[in-house]
Amino acid sequence: MSNLMKIGELAKQTGISIRTLHYYDEIGLLSPSHRTSVGHRLYSDQDII
Repeated sequence: MSNLMKIGELAKQTGISIRTLHYYDEIGLLSPSHRTSVGHRLYSDQDII
């Protein structure tokens, strides 16, 4: 299984705001492959590629 990162970590690494990442998820451009039981988005390396 690849390394999973939270949306905040992804935002820091990419320089894209969390709000923009939420928007990308809404429109289906970049969707997380996993979510925690409370709905937190988790992104894998494959999601980012």
